[in-house]
Amino acid sequence: MNEKQETKKKKALLTETPVHTIRTGAVAASIWRRQSPSGYVYFDYSLARSFKSLSSGNTGYSKNFFARNQQELVSVIEQATRWIAEHESKQNAAESNV
Repeated sequence: MNEKQETKKKKALLTETPVHTIRTGAVAASIWRRQSPSGYVYFDYSLARSFKSLSSGNTGYSKNFFARNQQELVSVIEQATRWIAEHESKQNAAESNV
């Protein structure tokens, strides 16, 4: 891979955005469209919890959760997996019609 290709790949990673986001309370699932090196397209998701610092007032995101986030986690995971299943079935139907 030459330097130009590596730069292009790095820029693509930096500008990548989720195709869909699901939020329940402070917990969010970001759904990503991925493509394997062989060309296979698939979706996956990442989880995050938003917070606001009491001392500084700054807001941020964490990949760590508390026991009190259980119901929010369950909800966004169920919604994210349902969204992915629906979109993968639509994608597979479209590909089989080609």
